[in-house]
Amino acid sequence: LFDQRNFQRVRWAIYAVLVMSFMLVFFHRMAPAVVSAELMLSFNATGAALGSLAAMYYYVYTVMQIPAGVLADTVGARMVSVLGNLVAGIGSIVFGLAESIEIAFFGRFLVGLGVSVIFVGLMKSNTLWFREQIFGLISGLTVLLGNLGAVLAAGPLAWVLGIMSWRMAFVRIGMASLLLAFLSLLVVRNRPEDAGFPSLRAMMGKPAHA
Repeated sequence: LFDQRNFQRVRWAIYAVLVMSFMLVFFHRMAPAVVSAELMLSFNATGAALGSLAAMYYYVYTVMQIPAGVLADTVGARMVSVLGNLVAGIGSIVFGLAESIEIAFFGRFLVGLGVSVIFVGLMKSNTLWFREQIFGLISGLTVLLGNLGAVLAAGPLAWVLGIMSWRMAFVRIGMASLLLAFLSLLVVRNRPEDAGFPSLRAMMGKPAHA
């Protein structure tokens, strides 16, 4: 027998860390659009250059989707989240401190590379920590919370820009990603067995290979 209450605590703590990482994916994605005027002024950039800067994120994100699935299946959600948040955090800090548009491009490349693995890792974790009967509900909740990150990158970020520079805002976002990398290492486990619990199949009384 195992402690059901402790299992629930661990499961939701893992989900919370991973879904906060997913919220930051949307925040990283939308934030440059909010500071577009400041970016054009800081880098003396044209609209075309700024569009290419924004697109860098999507290019890397798209290319990484199949490798992200391979990583989730091989190293597990824990290391995917640790490495993804670490790389995205460094990228956001580089972007915030960039003195040239070339360095800003490199920062956005790192952000896109880091966040590209988060969603797949989260969904992989959900399949191992939540039974199939509620997987649709959990998936819907996950997408809802992820899109909340995009909402926070709009009005709230615009308000934050009234009290700090866009550079400091991106450095702070990067620090939040680094914190989530640390929390992923501390809290996230790939599957219930790694945290000392039986597998979901065993909990439900199913054969291991059914």
